[in-house]
Amino acid sequence: MSTALIMAEPEEKIYTVKEVAAILRVTVRTIRFMIADGELDAFKVRSEWRIKQSALQAIMQSREREEEHE
Repeated sequence: MSTALIMAEPEEKIYTVKEVAAILRVTVRTIRFMIADGELDAFKVRSEWRIKQSALQAIMQSREREEEHE
């Protein structure tokens, strides 16, 4: 069995699904859908999803660009 090690930058924060939901002001369910759809990069620690700060920033920037083009 092979295990992959996902490394974050030394000072990069790692968030839980609940924390990201609070930051984006959406439900935990919405964050899980975003992860399942590949819209938000995440990795699992045992059975729980974790999101790197860089992935959260990327989705926030993407949303800002979408709003600018509306």
